[in-house]
Amino acid sequence: MLIVGGGNSAVTEALNLHNIGVEVTVVHRRESLRAQDHLIKSLQTTGIPVFFNKAVKEIRGGQEVQEVELADTQTGQATRVPANGVFVAIGYDPEVSLAKKLGLELTAEGYIKHDSKHRTNVHGIYAAGDVEGGYKQIVIAAGKGAEAAMTLFEDLMNPYWKREKAG
Repeated sequence: MLIVGGGNSAVTEALNLHNIGVEVTVVHRRESLRAQDHLIKSLQTTGIPVFFNKAVKEIRGGQEVQEVELADTQTGQATRVPANGVFVAIGYDPEVSLAKKLGLELTAEGYIKHDSKHRTNVHGIYAAGDVEGGYKQIVIAAGKGAEAAMTLFEDLMNPYWKREKAG
């Protein structure tokens, strides 16, 4: 399995897959990883190989991935690598344009700032899922959505903003 990327998302996914027994190799288009130091150290400790200065040129196979052609980002030279899958983890910018329009505070990384109950700085608006940052996994986003829904229900029954005004 090839993990494409060099930041926190790619290294975290490589480590997670490695820890459940998947043989992985990281492919990164630059000469060094951009992930946090502790993640890079974990990657090195596990012995997960990294192909630096490589970009995916083509994925080949029939019903399943069989090989990937990588291009050297400095020389352009192509290399074929056997692989049974390709996982792209190149990160993304969270879609928070509506949050900005509503006046929600954002973190330095561009995610919606929220408290432990998913409340934002605007009463009645809650954040949940990938826009909060953290692990980008559907099961985590769904769990955060359920937590936010429970908080919303509790807040409708006993509005915290009324308690704040009274106190």
